[in-house]
Amino acid sequence: MIFKVLTLFPEMIRAVMETGIIGRALKEGTIELETFNIRDYADNSRAQVDDYPYGGGAGQVIQAEPVYRAYLAAIGEAAFGRLVSDHACKKRRVIYLSPQGKQFNQRMAKEFAGESELIFLCGHYEGVDERVLEEIVTDYVSAGDYILTGGELPALTIIDAVARLIPGVLGNSDSPEIETFYRDLLEYPQYSRPEKWHDKKVPEVLLSGNHKDIEEWRLERSIERTEKSRSDLLEKYKSKTMLIERMKGARVQNIPASEALAFDDSDIVFSGNDLYLIYDHDSRVLYAGCFDKRISEHDAEEAGRVRSLIEEYKSMAEKCYFLNVRGIVRDELCKELIMICFTERNPISSARVRNYAEFGERLKVLISRALLQGRTYYEFLGHSQIMQIEDAVRIGLYTSGVLSMDLDADTAFEKH
Repeated sequence: MIFKVLTLFPEMIRAVMETGIIGRALKEGTIELETFNIRDYADNSRAQVDDYPYGGGAGQVIQAEPVYRAYLAAIGEAAFGRLVSDHACKKRRVIYLSPQGKQFNQRMAKEFAGESELIFLCGHYEGVDERVLEEIVTDYVSAGDYILTGGELPALTIIDAVARLIPGVLGNSDSPEIETFYRDLLEYPQYSRPEKWHDKKVPEVLLSGNHKDIEEWRLERSIERTEKSRSDLLEKYKSKTMLIERMKGARVQNIPASEALAFDDSDIVFSGNDLYLIYDHDSRVLYAGCFDKRISEHDAEEAGRVRSLIEEYKSMAEKCYFLNVRGIVRDELCKELIMICFTERNPISSARVRNYAEFGERLKVLISRALLQGRTYYEFLGHSQIMQIEDAVRIGLYTSGVLSMDLDADTAFEKH
């Protein structure tokens, strides 16, 4: 990931970025930083880049031309030429920090972390000439409902939040997923040595060594904290927890959806008496399913509602998995897959794994990784992978048929 910052104060950006965890990641080459001083692209000897606003008013406005030249330099074009290649004309991800933008959150951080390059434009004074914003900016982002003297601090906040999600930046690969906002709850209190400080003791449960009791304590404290500070997040958590409980009527078949609700950045799109629809923002996948595998005839009204919602989401989602339901859309739109799944009911012995060579060893690694994260291992396999499916059955994994549908703008959803 390369972070590029267009600013009047590059030294401010570098002073913060070159320290701590982010500074270490820069030194190791895990991330890169480039700063572009907008004054360097002024067209006058005084390096002046601001002027009075047309129409009158207080303050100064940063001019369009120096910002545009700095942008051209950032994308590798000749800063003082007017011939811009077709490649440069394609907009890069340019973030303008403005209180008028969409408020930054963790979901946005995850989205930005998927880019290979981010360009930040830091405004000052009364803002930036609207014409250059219209030409280069792709995202207007706000750090909150307050006004700062410039965009550098919000840019640094966003860079930090994005950088820590990039593999290799944090020492513990699990850290980004187990801190604040994990499972839609605020993080539980943390303690370190000594056990007693200013007559305040570390809670006994954390010294007990009983991991089950510790996890329960942490969950309780997270719920208490969230209820006190972010009641909106708590309601979201309760809704997801309730839905996961309802999914137990077809527990194993619903594992992909329940995992998305418990661990990932997901939304409940629909929850009826019979059917549900979940959208996972991280993987851009929809999961459709039913709460009780014993029900073979699904409510027609709910099925129609789920179908129409899938159609609404096809501009965002890349795929929809029908975990234990059929007939929502035409069969010819779907592909048959097999889900293999490891649950506590089918433990795998080392001896059994060795019998299946590379596939067994691969499974052992994936399952161990999932267990360390507190997750359930599952994987979708196509019928062309019949040997792996047969090996998974022999090893003792649970298998279930799943329908998969690729989503695009041209997909027709009308059901015969």
